[in-house]
Amino acid sequence: MSMFLEENDTILHAAPPKVWAALTRFDAYERWNPFVRISGPLEQGALVAYSFRMKSNKPRFFTIDARITALEPQRCVTFRFGFGGLMSFEESYCVEPVPVGSRMVHSFRCTGLLSGLKLRRMRQNFSKMLEITDRLFQRHLTPARPPLPKKRPRKGFRPNA
Repeated sequence: MSMFLEENDTILHAAPPKVWAALTRFDAYERWNPFVRISGPLEQGALVAYSFRMKSNKPRFFTIDARITALEPQRCVTFRFGFGGLMSFEESYCVEPVPVGSRMVHSFRCTGLLSGLKLRRMRQNFSKMLEITDRLFQRHLTPARPPLPKKRPRKGFRPNA
C-alpha cells in the first residue's frame, strides 16, 4: 500500500502534562491551530467532528468524522479520517519528556490508492501546515510576558538634575 509521512519535531519549554493538556483541550484549538477544529470526546475509538482547511486565510472549514485510533494519555493521540480506500489521513501528536521540557512530534500520514501519486504539492502543504501549527502551539504555551512598568519621572526638587 502506498503512503507518505510528513513529520515535524518541536522542543517545547513546558512539562509534558502542560503540553498534553493543551493538545487535548479541543475547545481551545482556535487559539493556536489555524487549520483544525475538533469536537467530541477524548476516548480511544471515539468519533469526533474534525474540521479542517488547507489554508489559514480561507474562512470555510470542511468537517468530516474522524476516529481517535490511538490514545496513550500524556503521550500520544492520533486522529484518522479519509475517503475509504482511496485516501486516508492520520494526524498524530506524540509528547515525550526532555531535559528542557517536552519534545512533540506532530505528523500527518497519508495512505490509500491515491497517496502513491506524485503529490509533491500536497506533501509541501502538509509540511508547511505542521511548521505553522507547531510554531503557533509553542507560542500558545509560552505565557505572554506582562509589559514592564514604565518609569515615571519623579516630581519635586532634584539638586543634581
